[in-house]
Amino acid sequence: MDLKNLKKKLNENPELIFKKLGIKYELFGDNIYCPCPIHESSDNPKALSFAIDRGIWKCWTRDCQHHYQNDVFGLIMGTLSSQSGEQKTFSDVLKWCKNVLNISGGYNKVKDQDPIAEDPFINIVHLLTQKNKTIEHNSLDIKFTYSCPSSYFYDRGFKKNTLKYFNVGDCLEKGTMYERCIIPIHNDDGSKIVGILGRAIKEYRQPKFLFYPKGFDKRYFLYNYHRALEQIKKTNTLFIVEGQGDVWRLYESGVKNAVSIFGKTITKEQENKINSLPITHLVVLTDNDQAGRESKIQIKRQFGRMYKITFPKLTSKDVGDMKTKDVNKLLESLKGCY
Repeated sequence: MDLKNLKKKLNENPELIFKKLGIKYELFGDNIYCPCPIHESSDNPKALSFAIDRGIWKCWTRDCQHHYQNDVFGLIMGTLSSQSGEQKTFSDVLKWCKNVLNISGGYNKVKDQDPIAEDPFINIVHLLTQKNKTIEHNSLDIKFTYSCPSSYFYDRGFKKNTLKYFNVGDCLEKGTMYERCIIPIHNDDGSKIVGILGRAIKEYRQPKFLFYPKGFDKRYFLYNYHRALEQIKKTNTLFIVEGQGDVWRLYESGVKNAVSIFGKTITKEQENKINSLPITHLVVLTDNDQAGRESKIQIKRQFGRMYKITFPKLTSKDVGDMKTKDVNKLLESLKGCY
């Protein structure tokens, strides 16, 4: 069975999927509603909706679909990751689907010296894994203009020099990024821009965050990675935050070895990148809310046995909202780490 037919079979049995995931839900016409099983299950009984006819889902309170694919595979991966406290891979999702749908597959040993024949699901996993290993990120052709530094983020308290350094500006040109702040995302060595994160300037612009180009896969990137490398090597320390504004605020306080994970979850690809760094210490400054607390738990499970981990206490919702003097105070106990 190929992925297309697997997804079709899953979409034909949505209630089975929700039940097997242990999600309490309500069915209204062609939609399933439930509390979001990814960020937490207590906020809103209709926080997540799944459109049965289209096979896509959306978290209306925290946009969890931006952290995972908005199809049935993404819903399963996000839920399993939240339930286990560790990031699940696509291989884990396929194995789960195989068990739920009772899809048989065996290992047929022809001769003692012959290799074991793998079932179709394992072959799919190998193909996807190979694709991930050889994936290339082309330089982005930016077809819109924007003014730098961003007036929006300057009004929020960031210094103009900081915004110029990170090349953050406002796009007022009609098109995909109209009325959005432009935040460039680079490849690992910083040689090219491979993506754009657009932050809505106006509240009516939805979604609040939009990646460009369409289909950009943030799983493979850590924001500010290329700028942080030199200081990471000097200090053997990595600062981890959720948002890009957190990176900028830390930069204004002298921290040059900080990266953003684009949300609360560290993907397998990001985890592998972190583990390849010459570090012994992680300083985790995820947001001071439920999602941020869940992120700290996950990070401790992922990296607790490998590194020293420090969780400084924030005085605001996130680092980006803190005043520089408060960030400096927070950093007093971290001298030598940046």
